[in-house]
Amino acid sequence: MCWSCNPICGGCRPPRKRPVKCPECGMFNAVDLEHFSRPNPCTKCGFDLTDLALPEPVTCTICGEVCYNPCRKGKTEQPDGELRPCQVRVSEPL
Repeated sequence: MCWSCNPICGGCRPPRKRPVKCPECGMFNAVDLEHFSRPNPCTKCGFDLTDLALPEPVTCTICGEVCYNPCRKGKTEQPDGELRPCQVRVSEPL
């Protein structure tokens, strides 16, 4: 358990921000996934980073349903192997 939450980590709940490197100028940008909007321009050159910022949806191993902003807990096998409700699953696309 963490003492303070890093918004980019995504270890115990979905990450709130995602670091994205701009393919045009090489600058790193922190795209806010909690308050996602379109477009998401690069802060240096204005290139739209929306497609690069969207996380890949996966099937959560905790609940067996699709999560659109997965955390690391939902990507690892559960010790008991039983499905149970996931409290932090993102059920709709960003």
